[in-house]
Amino acid sequence: MKDTDLYSQILGLTEPWFVEAVDLDTAEGRVDIRVEHSPGVRWSCPTCGRELACRDHAEPRVWRHLDTCQFKTFLHARVPRVDCPEHGVVQVTVPWTESKGRFRLLMERLIIDVLTECATVTGARRIMRLTWDEAWGVMERAVRRAESASNRSLRDILALTRRPSARGTTT
Repeated sequence: MKDTDLYSQILGLTEPWFVEAVDLDTAEGRVDIRVEHSPGVRWSCPTCGRELACRDHAEPRVWRHLDTCQFKTFLHARVPRVDCPEHGVVQVTVPWTESKGRFRLLMERLIIDVLTECATVTGARRIMRLTWDEAWGVMERAVRRAESASNRSLRDILALTRRPSARGTTT
């Protein structure tokens, strides 16, 4: 099996998305996966759902995926933009993350699980190899999702930890 096929299956990609290339950098401890889409695809406007041709692409973006063995794994893609007659030029929704998210949804779920089980955010951050801002960003998005879903248990757990005013704080 080719590495591109393996990662397409691992990532759960479906048409029109596919893995174009996989780059392993053992010195840096990372895997970079380049994802592309098939040509000629019609995309939905994220606001109204109207099917439109790709106008162009937003700047390439990078999302953190679950680690591959001991290597940090990153997904790279150019996200299509459409020119909707009603909503203007907008970026389409990709199936692996929330709008403006920096992590794949599976990675966010794991981060939330580790954050809720660890005694401190600093401990969870070290285990997950995250920056302080990345850890807090994931928690804030999880709280917003919980509030919109009225998921009291997750909100209550995450509300116990408040964002400190200084980065050096260990809670």
